[in-house]
Amino acid sequence: MSSSILSSLFSTFDSHAIGEIAARFSQPKEAVSQGLESSTACLLSGLANRAGDSTWMSQLFKLVSNAPSNVNVSDLTSAVADPGRASSATSSLLDSGKRFLSLAFGGNQSSIFDAVGKSTGLRAGVVSSLMSVAAPLMMSALGRLVRDDQMNPGGLGRLLVNEAEGVRDHLPAGVSTLLNAPPVPTVTPSTRPVALGTVQEETRPSRVWWWLIPLLLLAPLFFYWAVRARHVVVPSVQGFVVRMLPGNVSLNIPPNGIEARLLAFIQDPTRSTEPATWFDFDRLVFDTDSATLRPESQEQLGNIAAILTAYPNVHIKIGGYTDNSGDAQQNLTLSQDRANGVKDQLVARGISPDRLEAQGYGEQFPVADNSTEQGRAANRRVSMRVTQK
Repeated sequence: MSSSILSSLFSTFDSHAIGEIAARFSQPKEAVSQGLESSTACLLSGLANRAGDSTWMSQLFKLVSNAPSNVNVSDLTSAVADPGRASSATSSLLDSGKRFLSLAFGGNQSSIFDAVGKSTGLRAGVVSSLMSVAAPLMMSALGRLVRDDQMNPGGLGRLLVNEAEGVRDHLPAGVSTLLNAPPVPTVTPSTRPVALGTVQEETRPSRVWWWLIPLLLLAPLFFYWAVRARHVVVPSVQGFVVRMLPGNVSLNIPPNGIEARLLAFIQDPTRSTEPATWFDFDRLVFDTDSATLRPESQEQLGNIAAILTAYPNVHIKIGGYTDNSGDAQQNLTLSQDRANGVKDQLVARGISPDRLEAQGYGEQFPVADNSTEQGRAANRRVSMRVTQK
């Protein structure tokens, strides 16, 4: 991110702005600062927890892409306190913020607001107002990142997942459960290779990323973007964690990979199966223009098989996808062959074929822009969804 954006955030979100918000809502400045910090951590974690859902990510991507580059904190705070006096532009921004909150928290908004209130001493109504300020500001920050770095929905999702790890300690008690997020794991050192995408592609050079969440600056707190090598399809794996399965089976997996997200979904009794909830494989590698899986894919396939073995009631559907290059019918065939290949690998590991379904979708349901190489790489994928749990 350019230094001009950092400078603008530092100049906009200072102690004076915190004081103005505190005065507007008649609350202690320190409590408001803590409330903004917790609110932002909850928002980021809530968004990251849904990042594996490509349909959901498309909605979020569209929302932040249309967010204004700059938001006047004073105008926004005044509009939250007195909606009747807000300008049409600010009212529209507040409406977008409500949709942003809904995407992050779903039906758990009230419970999350209560949790933030208990941890900061603020009333739930005040927390709701702070969230109404936080949401448009985070939308604006994410929108700038999307535009400046030419991100696609997949890139935005990976960004959210990576950065959510840095704010877990700022979540109020009980919020992780409400967000359906897995607990903070103990990361064990690993020399495993970085994650690979569904189709091997040329990697991009390393970049140093600095990302500042505006309201954490208000708190004041900001995040450091670690140096990492980025693959055009999925992020690098920084470490593996041990997760225990029923039957005292241990699994060594990336903390934010498909295995961890699938486990969180299966283990959460409040989450029901639905056609829109898909999880993208992030360490499958096929030979180019082929359904032949490469050896480095075997570990993730083994992990998925272990999860399905531990939860025998779970059924899944595997979906194969391509970009729009070449002949559409050939792409459809290739996507079906790849989905079948993953299914066959799971069957070979002892999973009953009655629990598995495979379908190729070809060029349908792109998650990124096919006019760019990065977008085409994101669209070449294999995903799964739970059809019974």
